[in-house]
Amino acid sequence: MRRRSDPEAQRTKRAAADPERVLEAAARSLGGAPKTSKALTERLLTLGYPEEHVRAAVERLEQIGLLDDERLARSLLESRDRSRQRGDRALLQELRRRGVGDELAGSLLAERAAEGASEGADGVELRAARAAAARIRLRGGEPRAEGQRIAQALARRGFPSGMAWQVARERLAEGLQEASEGAFDPEGDEG
Repeated sequence: MRRRSDPEAQRTKRAAADPERVLEAAARSLGGAPKTSKALTERLLTLGYPEEHVRAAVERLEQIGLLDDERLARSLLESRDRSRQRGDRALLQELRRRGVGDELAGSLLAERAAEGASEGADGVELRAARAAAARIRLRGGEPRAEGQRIAQALARRGFPSGMAWQVARERLAEGLQEASEGAFDPEGDEG
């Protein structure tokens, strides 16, 4: 039977750890989910490693390319663009929660918006809002209530209020057009 060690004894042992041991622990910690330098630093400090050794280990991992906040943030944004339609506000919150700095997060979101504009499209965020609205099932209720329901759903996903209302109106117009063409069934099986 394996003996469980005292957590306080583990912290004391880690506090006396040499820099190489801290570097090994940092590299092991990166083996699971990718982390930002801030998240890794917090994790190692919580485990009781000395701050100066933690800082040195994080810097070393950044130098050799195993820890890259910008690459992680870009990957996260690309993933969210493909899978979940989110507004810039929600994406910014998620990046902050992951430990990405405000300056980096802001510049990546601005770059993302500029890319959408340069493509001649309506913009990445507006396209994402439209895609999210297309997934919202119309219930066939009173148009004002339907529009409000759609706009609120989009706002909860982090889209700006004005954009949410614009897209909600577009979605209602599509629903009315479908209804006039006989394709819209408010009692339908989809849902």
